[in-house]
Amino acid sequence: MAVVIRGTGKAVPQKKLLNQDLDPALETSDEWIRSHTGIGCRHIAEPKETTSLLGAMACRQTIVNSGTGITADAVDLIVCATATPDFQGFPATACLIQSKLGATKAAAFDVSVACSGFIYGLEAAAGMMERRGLRYALVCGAETLSRIVDWTDRSTCVLFGDGAGAVLLENTACDVKEKGLGSVILGSDGTGGGALYINQFRHIEMNGRTVYNFAVRTITETITALMEKESLRIDDVDLIVCHQANSRILEAAASRLNLNPEKVVNNIEQYGNTSAASIPITLADLSAQGRLRDGMVIIMAGFGAGLTWGGCVIRW
Repeated sequence: MAVVIRGTGKAVPQKKLLNQDLDPALETSDEWIRSHTGIGCRHIAEPKETTSLLGAMACRQTIVNSGTGITADAVDLIVCATATPDFQGFPATACLIQSKLGATKAAAFDVSVACSGFIYGLEAAAGMMERRGLRYALVCGAETLSRIVDWTDRSTCVLFGDGAGAVLLENTACDVKEKGLGSVILGSDGTGGGALYINQFRHIEMNGRTVYNFAVRTITETITALMEKESLRIDDVDLIVCHQANSRILEAAASRLNLNPEKVVNNIEQYGNTSAASIPITLADLSAQGRLRDGMVIIMAGFGAGLTWGGCVIRW
């Protein structure tokens, strides 16, 4: 048996905020932001564009793109990774997505580990599918981070954007060594919780240097450990799909691993940091570009608040 990805999808708000359109009072520039982060613009949700709406749109596109011919009522499980739910506490954003999709048979719950959420969600969904014999699951990362940034804080507001991405998982009879979700690593270090958090004013607070060092170290260690678990060499890996937080983090990790930079996917220029949505949005873009082919070995890695991290091997 194997849990395989059957489809990908994304949804981003139509409104874009370019670097040059940021408030002049921030005293920054397009050149500085691009050179320090790789970001050129970010998508900003309108008031009616809720996290659950973006998530449902991404999930709906994922079902269509899967080519399975199923409808939403065939989905057994919906997991939504988000740091910006529609409601604080409850109901879960995944339940709102379930309602919008009409996925009447699906269990639904949220995962809250910020930028690592999509990897955590994949492992949670796969485990439930295997244990309970579920056939189809949607795993979604959805965020409206523009609502929790302080737009007067230059150190954070230039970084984040809104959007959603999703994958459709199927529990199949495939040989697990040939296709599907392979080894997974999850971790956390709560002593670092003060490095990245939402303050009393509902705004993101971040110690940039601490987070940078943590991210480069955990990406490097996670990818190395996954290759060891799967007896992979660098040449065996076709693509590395990491959480898109900062181009410099990706470049530093690639250098430490002696990776060909072309293997490390970087699409942060168009989206900014979309937290739990960044990896599935990246997968959707790769699929749309025809860059995902049967038999490819892909390593995905995320890192974020908590502090948390996670990674997995996917055989496409």
